[in-house]
Amino acid sequence: MFGKFKIFSLVLVIMMALTVFAACSSDEPTDATEGSDSNGSSDSNGSNEEATSDEEEDIVLRFMWWGNQDRHDRTLQVIEMYEAENPHVTIDYEFLGFDDFSERLATQAAGGNAPDIFQMVDRWLPQYTQSGLLADLQPYIDSGAINTDNIDQSALDPGYIGDQLVGLNSGSNAFALAFNPDMFDEAGVEYPQPGDTWADYVEKGRAVQEALGLDYAVRNDVQHDRGFGIWLRQHGYWLYNEEGTGLGWDDDQLFLDYINFWLDLEAEGLAPPADVLEATGSIENYLLVTGDVPMQIIHSNQIVATSAAANRNFELTTLPFGESGESGQYVRASLFFSMNANTEHPDEVVKFMDFLTNSIEAHEVFQGDRGVPISSEIREHLYASAERTVQQQFEYIDLISEHAGAAPPPPPPTGQEMDRFFENVVYEVLYGLKTPEEALEEYKRGVQDIIDR
Repeated sequence: MFGKFKIFSLVLVIMMALTVFAACSSDEPTDATEGSDSNGSSDSNGSNEEATSDEEEDIVLRFMWWGNQDRHDRTLQVIEMYEAENPHVTIDYEFLGFDDFSERLATQAAGGNAPDIFQMVDRWLPQYTQSGLLADLQPYIDSGAINTDNIDQSALDPGYIGDQLVGLNSGSNAFALAFNPDMFDEAGVEYPQPGDTWADYVEKGRAVQEALGLDYAVRNDVQHDRGFGIWLRQHGYWLYNEEGTGLGWDDDQLFLDYINFWLDLEAEGLAPPADVLEATGSIENYLLVTGDVPMQIIHSNQIVATSAAANRNFELTTLPFGESGESGQYVRASLFFSMNANTEHPDEVVKFMDFLTNSIEAHEVFQGDRGVPISSEIREHLYASAERTVQQQFEYIDLISEHAGAAPPPPPPTGQEMDRFFENVVYEVLYGLKTPEEALEEYKRGVQDIIDR
């Protein structure tokens, strides 16, 4: 019926399989002919050189990440740099869009063929830790193999599940409202700013839309944690309870108000219908990038790729506040690098992870694409000479820190399933297949079933 529905059942089956199979890794190079044309190997770039020492074994590491073309290009350049410094290492790479990555990693993990190193997000950490896929990096922190001399412990904390460090924070970010200042200037409308309410957000978007004849005033934000989660935090709740055993809220009206907020905007022609929303999920297709809306909610580190895709400058400010004045926001890890617990080359993987974290040269290429670097040395080095979009990230993290609260507790091990389930339920409403009330009951019942597995 529509794209995300078609894969939903398959993903649930795969996620269940993860609790049965312990993941292992293979050094077999990824077949570049499979799947997307984005798959590749550094062999094709001519960087597979002979080892310089008889003591160094020629090895292959598999590395998989998601992102847009800008992230891919930057990462491939960093891989070439690393291989030049470590000629006994060849890094086979695979990059995909977010949804495709999620499915590919789940499939490979269930089949015992996950990469040696791969990107992760916070809500996946509990589930993949429980399935045995993620290695504990704490021993490598303790030994100094991953250098944390310039990294505050608070930057590492989001990657812990219990006492195991299963994800190495790639950089800090926060949810942000990106807007096109030229559109607001042309329309004569005041810029969005901290303290604006959701009502202010709608009225400013409406004013720009009417003045410039845009397709829409805003783009719906129906992500589980970024959308509904922030809405709940602005009312003193969170998606889950502290123990991860159930919902963290009990006021049904909060769910109904959230859904009806976006339905009302669509009915007024201020927000796009479901089919347009579903078709504009990649950065290159963002309505902000294509010029069809004056503002859009993103992750702060996405300002790099969003500006590059649109070939123009945007500004960042906070998400709208709740009516009570609560921002609901928090600083978070942009994403993580994780190591396969069964890789045959853990020391080499850790060495590469340290390079991704602490190499000034690598971060001069990354330019904050994966968040504000967690190393104070790199932050200080980058800011003065960084691209404007990188400076915007630094400045935004400073800004949001003035309004942010403590980060919420990690999701239950089945958090990824719940994210997909929420999105499925919301799209059923947006497509007119269910009422908000029906969706509420389905969500509450379904989420608890998923948690209880």
